[in-house]
Amino acid sequence: MISWIRLAASGLSRRRLRTLVTAMGVALAVAALYSLLAFQRGYQNGLRGELDRLGAHLLVVPKGCPYDAASIALHGASWPCYLDEAYLATVRRTAHVAVAAPVMMNAVYEAATGAQAVYCGIDATMRGVKRTWRIDGAFPSASGDLLVGSERARERRWHVGDWVDLPGLPGRSGRVSGILAPTQGAEDLFIYLRLEDAQRLFRRPGQLTHMLVRLDDPENSQRVVDELRGCGAGLEMNVVPLAHLFQTIQNLVQSTRLLLGCVALVALLAAGAGVSSTVLMAVAERTREIGVLRALGATRPMVFRLIWAETAVLCLAGGATGLGAALMGGRLVESWIRARLPFVPSGPLIQAETPVLAACMAATLLVGSVACLLPAWQAASLAPSRAIRGS
Repeated sequence: MISWIRLAASGLSRRRLRTLVTAMGVALAVAALYSLLAFQRGYQNGLRGELDRLGAHLLVVPKGCPYDAASIALHGASWPCYLDEAYLATVRRTAHVAVAAPVMMNAVYEAATGAQAVYCGIDATMRGVKRTWRIDGAFPSASGDLLVGSERARERRWHVGDWVDLPGLPGRSGRVSGILAPTQGAEDLFIYLRLEDAQRLFRRPGQLTHMLVRLDDPENSQRVVDELRGCGAGLEMNVVPLAHLFQTIQNLVQSTRLLLGCVALVALLAAGAGVSSTVLMAVAERTREIGVLRALGATRPMVFRLIWAETAVLCLAGGATGLGAALMGGRLVESWIRARLPFVPSGPLIQAETPVLAACMAATLLVGSVACLLPAWQAASLAPSRAIRGS
């Protein structure tokens, strides 16, 4: 096998510039394919992770765009409008609602650094929604208690029991009662406090920004949504099934994936055509050499295998180069995608995964195998006497 690879590499090295240009075409196609597949897997995994971290089946928000509301609830920001806290009792009385956790969220900016600090006022019912939370210390129970995200605590060097100044709120302080274990999401930067403290701090008494609702069974989602939308407070609330919302977001992103898929397909076809053209020219230039090989006893399958080996080496080298470039430029591609999608999970979208890398290399080898059929068949069909005469 090694001898075949060496022989193939020797044949490709005769026209180095032509081989390099062809390999670069393959590299670009494979980079596009890898970016598409990695983005698709990363986006789906990111949406599932966001839903799992949120822990709720329904999101109850003031009237407005559900996509903006979901993005704010997940990533943190100041809300443009508010809910009456009295609606909380209505939601909790609804059949199949296991937990309804109120939230009062607000974001402020530090004058010195311009960094954002997100505060969330919550009560003990949040523990019934965030079942995966692990807390070092205690959940906020007394006035002034703070539950701090792991990344925020690390940045500020806060520890359980410390009295700290509240970022972006001059003259305000609190005691760190607990530190939230890393969640790999925006929650790692949030600062949680009692609901009453947040309402007083941001001068929003009796108001909420949103509610996180967990059902006794996710299958009852549509039934609960219909009931809440039909109740007396339904005109003031927007009830968003998060699983359906994320599915809708995926459908919206489908058009982007379709466009990228078309680009990757066209690039693969163009690369395959370039490979086939390059190998055909190589066969035409080596007609006498192939004739000598046939005269010395090389069978047609052996000639076919030689041409296939050259094509495979060319494609695999180009594919490996393309994957390397895609891995190094993944951050740039991800930044470009984030700026253009309506909703993007907080986690990384493009990661090196063995199944994706293997699929790209397999696709590269398949394209090369198809592209070499015509030139390999032509080389294997050469008659030794005619090939040696150059006719």
